[in-house]
Amino acid sequence: MSSSHAANDSSASSRWSACARFKRSFSLAVLNTLIVTASWAQSSGVGFSAEERLEAIRQGLVQAALQGATRVESLAWLDGQGVLREGSSFRSGMEVRGVQVLSYLRDSAGQPQAQLQLPSSSSPVVNGLPVRRDLVSQPSASAGSCQKPSTLRHLIGLRMTVEGGWSVDEAPLAQALGQLTANLLQQSGGVAAGWGMLPRSAPAQSGYERVLLGTSADQLPWQASLVVKPAPPLPATGAASYLSVLPIWADRPVMASLNFSLVARGQSRPAFESSVQLELPRLAQAWGRPQLEASVRAQASHLIQPWAQALSEQFACELLRPDVIAVRGVELSINAGTLAGVRTGDEWLLADPQRFPQQILASGVASTAVLARVGQVFPHHAQLQIVAGPTDLVRTDWRAWRADSPILPTVIQR
Repeated sequence: MSSSHAANDSSASSRWSACARFKRSFSLAVLNTLIVTASWAQSSGVGFSAEERLEAIRQGLVQAALQGATRVESLAWLDGQGVLREGSSFRSGMEVRGVQVLSYLRDSAGQPQAQLQLPSSSSPVVNGLPVRRDLVSQPSASAGSCQKPSTLRHLIGLRMTVEGGWSVDEAPLAQALGQLTANLLQQSGGVAAGWGMLPRSAPAQSGYERVLLGTSADQLPWQASLVVKPAPPLPATGAASYLSVLPIWADRPVMASLNFSLVARGQSRPAFESSVQLELPRLAQAWGRPQLEASVRAQASHLIQPWAQALSEQFACELLRPDVIAVRGVELSINAGTLAGVRTGDEWLLADPQRFPQQILASGVASTAVLARVGQVFPHHAQLQIVAGPTDLVRTDWRAWRADSPILPTVIQR
């Protein structure tokens, strides 16, 4: 009987010990979860207002500018009263291509801070200002060579124009060549990772036509022009050199020049331009409009490959920086939409590109930047609402930098 009681006591003690160990393990797991959750909540911005997050980003950009090269200019002059006046300006060589917020923290005084990762840029800097590079002079680049390839696409509005100077029989060939080349460029952009190309309407002649026919493609960050115009024929040899001067020479070759140029919105100097020439042989047919031969189609496809390659190299590592195209109080529009990869809920940092970020160390420049959130997205543009910062300073032609959210913690499966 005593042995039975001892066995029961031993069994109860074992169950109690197992239960205690389970409770202790469960408590430690809950405590660890609470600690991880609290740490993630702080680093991911939970508990930080939009104003606090904007202020943290501003301070992070100022600190990044202080760590780089800065040019200080001092000026002294005498005013009308004969009093000596002095002034100084600070110009940073930093170029902000995008803002990746790794975490939000608070310092010992409770002030918000942001740990930023600013994608590096190889754009040259002249007189403290970054300048756009000519695509021809750029080294080859690929999305794999970027620190973090962009998930957004650069959209280019393409306008095709056929200049005059063609005969009645040559004009259809020139029109067909221009349309073929435009289609080939759009097809290349359709499979490219960093850019795409959309057709633009013909230039409007009046304000009424601009309102009636204008499209959002005319306000894209990049504009391309494809011009087809007559080119001088190649020098003839042999007997053809004598026949070529006769206007009735039936076999006179038709030469066309394809001129392509790419210009950033708001700029006049092309970022890339190139020209090629090719011959347009006619198809022998009794009736109908002249048609392009298959050899011409193949030659055109081959000639524009360097253009598509140059565009891919340009946009492989360059992050999208749209322009503000409309402002209505706290609401505004940027010239990037669903076709560029913009999503509802994305946040963008908006600032005046004439002063930001080059003059971010100057008094009051950082405080003008605002934070806006995407509310509605359309194919070519998106509507945003200002959530932090001064709402009365934003103007059209301000620039937008994507302010990525903090990196979320990875869930570990056990």
